[in-house]
Amino acid sequence: MLALTSWLLIPALFGAGMILYGYWRGRDFRWILLPLLFLYLGAAWAHGDQKKWEKREKSIEALTETYVEARGTITSIEEEDGTFEILLKDNRVYPRSGKDRDKTDCFLIPGLMVTFKDFKKEEKNSSIVSLKGLGIGETVLIRGEGKAFSRARNPGEFDSWEFYKAMGLDLKIYGKELVVLDPGKDPLLEGIRQVKLWIIETFYRLTGEKDGGIFVAAVIGDKDGIPKEINDLYQKNGIAHLLAISGMHMSVIGLFFYRILRKMGLGYGRAGLAGSLLVILYGILTGNSPSVARAVIMMVITFLASYLGRTYDLLSSASLALILLSLKSPLLLMQGGVQLSFGAVFAIGGMMPAMAEWAGKEKPLVKAVSTAVAIQVVTLPVVLYHFYQLPLYGIFLNFLAIPIMDAVVYSGLAVIFLGSLCPFLGIGAAGIGHYILVFYEFACKNIAKLPYNNLTFGRPDTRRLAAYGFFLAALFFILKIAASFGKNKEEEEKSSPYICRVLLLFVLYGFSILFFRPSPVKGLEAMFLDVGQGDGILLRTGKSTILVDGGSTSKKSLGEYTLEPCLKNLGISAVDYAFISHGDLDHLSGVRFLLETSDDIRIKNIMLPCQGKGDEKIKELEELARKRGTKVIYLAGGDELTVEELKITCLYPGRSDIPETVNAQSEVLKMDYGSCHMLFTGDMGEKEETRLLERLGKKGLSEINVLKTAHHGSKYSSSEAFLEAVSPRWAVISYGENNTYGHPHKEVLERFKGLGVEVFKTAEEGAIRLWTDGMKIHFSSYVDADGFYGYN
Repeated sequence: MLALTSWLLIPALFGAGMILYGYWRGRDFRWILLPLLFLYLGAAWAHGDQKKWEKREKSIEALTETYVEARGTITSIEEEDGTFEILLKDNRVYPRSGKDRDKTDCFLIPGLMVTFKDFKKEEKNSSIVSLKGLGIGETVLIRGEGKAFSRARNPGEFDSWEFYKAMGLDLKIYGKELVVLDPGKDPLLEGIRQVKLWIIETFYRLTGEKDGGIFVAAVIGDKDGIPKEINDLYQKNGIAHLLAISGMHMSVIGLFFYRILRKMGLGYGRAGLAGSLLVILYGILTGNSPSVARAVIMMVITFLASYLGRTYDLLSSASLALILLSLKSPLLLMQGGVQLSFGAVFAIGGMMPAMAEWAGKEKPLVKAVSTAVAIQVVTLPVVLYHFYQLPLYGIFLNFLAIPIMDAVVYSGLAVIFLGSLCPFLGIGAAGIGHYILVFYEFACKNIAKLPYNNLTFGRPDTRRLAAYGFFLAALFFILKIAASFGKNKEEEEKSSPYICRVLLLFVLYGFSILFFRPSPVKGLEAMFLDVGQGDGILLRTGKSTILVDGGSTSKKSLGEYTLEPCLKNLGISAVDYAFISHGDLDHLSGVRFLLETSDDIRIKNIMLPCQGKGDEKIKELEELARKRGTKVIYLAGGDELTVEELKITCLYPGRSDIPETVNAQSEVLKMDYGSCHMLFTGDMGEKEETRLLERLGKKGLSEINVLKTAHHGSKYSSSEAFLEAVSPRWAVISYGENNTYGHPHKEVLERFKGLGVEVFKTAEEGAIRLWTDGMKIHFSSYVDADGFYGYN
């Protein structure tokens, strides 16, 4: 709720700006308060929606991790690699225990997602069918395990719960059984789905696997078939939006059909009605995402304006679309795709005219450049807030790519219609689109080679977003005032040539980028990431970044979905030092991903355990590091390193030690920042703890106030003697929920309790953040602190 109410500050600023602008233009004062009225009506609606979700969440809790039986109506069916995803509405869900259940214990769940693999028709029960025979509109009974959508537990992680909540989905079921109760299908919606499947098959058959996936995305919005390398290439160069269904598609399809009908003699009303029906059906065909719904609503308003003989206003139609979407679900407004879609429209309708008027809109290229710069400047905070990176040259690539994207859509439509008549004609129709796609790939690959192609700025904080909002408002008014002074011909002749003004627009774009340049970290921040069953600690001070371990055995794609997104979220493109305590996967799998696969994160120095030189996994890391140009250093007891004001000392093991196990190779690191002293122990065992105490003495570790608990809280570490010698004030245990090892063990927790140590657990609280200025230490947890809200 905190995040939702804080985002209301943004429409509040826009509302205040609209009031001032209306007053400045001398409009009727009765209209001046209208924006504020809608703002607070929206806030009330959002509050009411939040209360409804609080009730729904109680039902979700009761059904999570339970074998359930659900009855509902199919609204969507998607298949990928043999796995089906089915959405159900109007659901009655019963918790089951074996074959017995209380039939009165029924939950009314509006939205369900069911996933399971295909199964063949069973002879003994003719009502159980192959999933390929299902259709939209059928009423089915599903049995399976209920699961809540996963929450983000670290900065940068994708929050499935928030995303699907905005889409109106409450619960996910891993289906085991399916029974059709009513085989009646919705003739319209199921017919549209069959058309979609036919279109997909036609594209793949006539254009091949690679082009087919891109054509399908560009024409009907299904991105599942895009090759990963192409998707990543487009994403990193800032043209991935070209493959999303937008207003351009509605213009190509709706206006083209509308104009044909008008030339055939149909009146504005009938032609507009036919055009509206076409774009609505097309919107359903493409999945009717929020961005598609916006484009459909705006196109229908275009037809309505022609019928009524009124002037079409871009900002008014976009505002109506925004209101209608927010009535469906206020949470939709929090999605990055929705914000980018509307941000681009408001940039074209608001900021672009002001830029073009100032630069001289009648001059060549002024409108095109003004449009590109306006969209980039207005959507920049949205891009960084949700994606953390900025494709620096994306503005120039879009300048080239957007005008010819229409040809790709036309080419795709021609493949569908001509290919249905003659396959040879369909293949020929794909030619234009194919060569444009080849050009896109060529341009992206070459631009990607340029220096500073992708800038990692991280997620901007609330204060910087608010300041940027004031900057945009001031820029708009300055451009309007400056344009009004240039209307006099004599003054225009004395003014600088328009080409200088066009160049100044690009300078403005550069200034807006510098506005979000990451700031150095004040003090020391240590983030104990929730990596599941493993370890991963990220430390930042000033402009430096240190990573201590980064691996997991429970999260197979830790590097891709947790570690890399977290680093990008924090604005980190380079790790200065990465320490690997020992050669177990639960301490290095994510770091290996960064070295082997990640193009966006660079590790400058990797610090490996001196006693792990013969370990195969350590050797593999060393080889990967050398290939990436990373400096490899083997660390031993007694080695010291200073990073800005942070002192790092390796206490154990020494070069003469002979560890008996891989865990015994663990580096023990002491980190000192002012009065904050932390001890990182890897997976060291009780024997190693005893040896360390023998060398340092009990007083040698007495100043430690923060302990990263060894071996995820195993009872074979954190001995009573060791804990008494260290006597920490706080301890952090990193482990996976419901792990098979039983970590953390009861004995360890009792030892901590007996010593009065406050314990933080990643499996319960998500990532744990420590911040210190060298005098005071402050802890917060990602789950309890609303995602470290405003922490940057």
